[in-house]
Amino acid sequence: MKNLSVTLRLYYGEKNYDKDGNVKSKNETVSITFGSPEWDNFIKHLKSHGVTSAEVEKVYDLSKVNKDEPVESLKRYKEVEDTSEVDEVIKKLFDVAEKPLTPEQKQIKELQEQIAALTAGAKTGTKTKEPEVKNGLSKGGAKTGTEPVLNPDSVVNEGGAE
Repeated sequence: MKNLSVTLRLYYGEKNYDKDGNVKSKNETVSITFGSPEWDNFIKHLKSHGVTSAEVEKVYDLSKVNKDEPVESLKRYKEVEDTSEVDEVIKKLFDVAEKPLTPEQKQIKELQEQIAALTAGAKTGTKTKEPEVKNGLSKGGAKTGTEPVLNPDSVVNEGGAE
């Protein structure tokens, strides 16, 4: 394995962006040697420290040194183009594998799906048979289902002007 220095950007909590698309959420960068005991310990405790996601920013090959550059220079070490090996490790760290359900959990899930299907049917307007309305006389003797007839002489103009 190569001797790689990895710079990670760590995000805490949900990522929020400003109007220009820049991340507003708390984040920081960390540089650590890939595959070292420090790396293993760091990765093991990353989530417990509140880190919700991480991105690989830069990877440098520490075995390829440009001795003409000063130690502080970013050009002293060769930047690695293919960071897929490190990306996979970080991706696996934050992927949540679905755990198999217990028999009780399976039964609860099935019942919840059945309830959802039944309530969805009621919400989508599944027609139930409505009672039939018959025109004619009601119990009180007044006719139902017909419009009342108004005598044009008895209508009062509410505006006050005739």
